[in-house]
Amino acid sequence: MMKSPLAILLYFTLSFFSCDVSKEVTKEETCAGKITIESSSILEGDAARITGRVFDLESSETIIGATVNLKKDGVLVLGSTTDMDGKFEIKNVEPGIYEIAVISIGFNDYTKVIEIKNSTAYSFEIGLESVQAVLLKPIIYLYPTQKTEISVKLNYQGKLTHTYPSYPENGWNVTAEPTGTLWDEKGMEYYALFWEGIPSKPLVPADGFIVAGHETAEFLEEKLAYLGLNRREANEFIMFWLPQLENNPYNLIHFAGQEYEEQVPIEITPSPETTIRVMMLTQPLPAKIDFPEQDLTPLKKTRKGFTVVEWGGSVVEVVEI
Repeated sequence: MMKSPLAILLYFTLSFFSCDVSKEVTKEETCAGKITIESSSILEGDAARITGRVFDLESSETIIGATVNLKKDGVLVLGSTTDMDGKFEIKNVEPGIYEIAVISIGFNDYTKVIEIKNSTAYSFEIGLESVQAVLLKPIIYLYPTQKTEISVKLNYQGKLTHTYPSYPENGWNVTAEPTGTLWDEKGMEYYALFWEGIPSKPLVPADGFIVAGHETAEFLEEKLAYLGLNRREANEFIMFWLPQLENNPYNLIHFAGQEYEEQVPIEITPSPETTIRVMMLTQPLPAKIDFPEQDLTPLKKTRKGFTVVEWGGSVVEVVEI
């Protein structure tokens, strides 16, 4: 599992409104980000209200489903989740010192100690930085209907870190048997083509499945068969990923579709009749969370004719709930 050293940058504005023209303004700039605070009391009673928006610091796009928690002495007191516009609201916040924790799948989490005052309205603008991830062990199987010379070229939007056999500048050129056995130009035999890389921009799931660690094998057997992998391919997938998933309390599992196709366009000549690409995005979780369930129907494939199969995955860092 790879931990990103990247810090989350936060532009954090606390705004308060009042008939009182006097305002307290403080500014602070640290290695963690820039914080501007403006305050004046407007609410009746002692409780405060917090509203805000969470967004991707790089693209400025709003982040849906981010968790915004307020903790006191390490104990969760209040929390909220961002809506379709990336907005959240926390009401009836008692005055005191809190730690705010902002968490989202695919992004580094951010924590900050803040002071909440009486009868005050706060507005937060929170920018999160995405986690750097590695695409692990994508391997490509080729199954022509007859012995065929095949060219495979990766137009990867990122940096290739490992390939086997070595990836030439103009792509792999192999001879493939209907059984999937491959031969390179030197006569060396392979059963698949292997690559790994660091994407220029990590894929961030908006939906998926929350799977208990001990149920991982059964879950993957069912879903991989549905997506079109045969038993050998599914066995190799599960043998690689199961040790990384089954001992976690829970895992978020998402199977990337069009977003992966755009990040890793692949050129194969001659063109296959069926292409199955199973790219799993996963994140270990310490507890079960609510998350939109993914519809796998658009990814389901039936093998026909010259078939290409690819599987791989990416892990993002553990988050605290």
